[in-house]
Amino acid sequence: MGISVTGVKPGNTTVTINSKTSPNISKRIPVTVKSRNLLAYGPAEGNGLTATVNSDGSLHVTGTATRQWRGVSWTFPCPVQGTVKFSVTSIAGLSFNIKCLDAKGQQLGAQMNLGNSVMAIPAGTVSLFLNVISNEATPTAKDGDLRVQLESGDTAHEWMRPDNTSLKGGGYELANLYPRVTGLPKTLGTDPGVMVTEPSPGTYRFKGSTTQKVDSWIDLPSSMHVDAGTYTMDATDWPLGSDSWLFGLQAKLIPDDGSGQTGGFAPRSYGARTLKAGTLIFNIFLNTTGEVDKTLTPLLYKLD
Repeated sequence: MGISVTGVKPGNTTVTINSKTSPNISKRIPVTVKSRNLLAYGPAEGNGLTATVNSDGSLHVTGTATRQWRGVSWTFPCPVQGTVKFSVTSIAGLSFNIKCLDAKGQQLGAQMNLGNSVMAIPAGTVSLFLNVISNEATPTAKDGDLRVQLESGDTAHEWMRPDNTSLKGGGYELANLYPRVTGLPKTLGTDPGVMVTEPSPGTYRFKGSTTQKVDSWIDLPSSMHVDAGTYTMDATDWPLGSDSWLFGLQAKLIPDDGSGQTGGFAPRSYGARTLKAGTLIFNIFLNTTGEVDKTLTPLLYKLD
């Protein structure tokens, strides 16, 4: 005798089995029907955004992010292996993605987002990291509902409430990967020159005066190896604007595949760029005369 039970909606129920051959035998079996939605989330607050859970289990997001690439996140044990499908109803100005993490909390493989919504969970994945962040250069106020779903297979089905909607989340922002400049303090230019210092890690102050153009195209270098992916360069405050060749940032890429040096980032092209794996060589440049008293914090983010 075979028995097949199909769960219509998540929750707890019982199945009663009666024997036709032995009418006095009856068995009630508790059954837990789990949601096809493998995510876990709950109330979260950080970086100007607040997420609450609606009565139907969807997320409600309000507030204005304090800066681009900041928002809220949740981390929870990975409940499945194999191929999964990610889907979400969008709120303009917000990005949603899931990262697979190993036992040390390091990302494995590519992240899941609307442009990469079907993928295999990488071997060694221990937990999943769901985040909702602002993708606007100047974040605007949000007040909307999200129905986010992760399910086994490669096909999206009707949204279901996750089993766990009480997982507390917190604030999150993309890590700033820009490598720190060494050899400071350093003086650029002459009479008496512009002193460059690092008042806090990763923030640089330029103070002084110079009677000739500094031309510091190679004076404040740093470098790092990057994996293939999409990156964007920014700064907390551009001293003369992001299109200035008088004060700003530039970077060139030397790919691992030997294909030759390529442009990475420069004024008017600090936005998202797809890069090969290789070494990024950075420089903060100052190319002015006269008095200078400016602060610059370079930012480099990996978007996928």
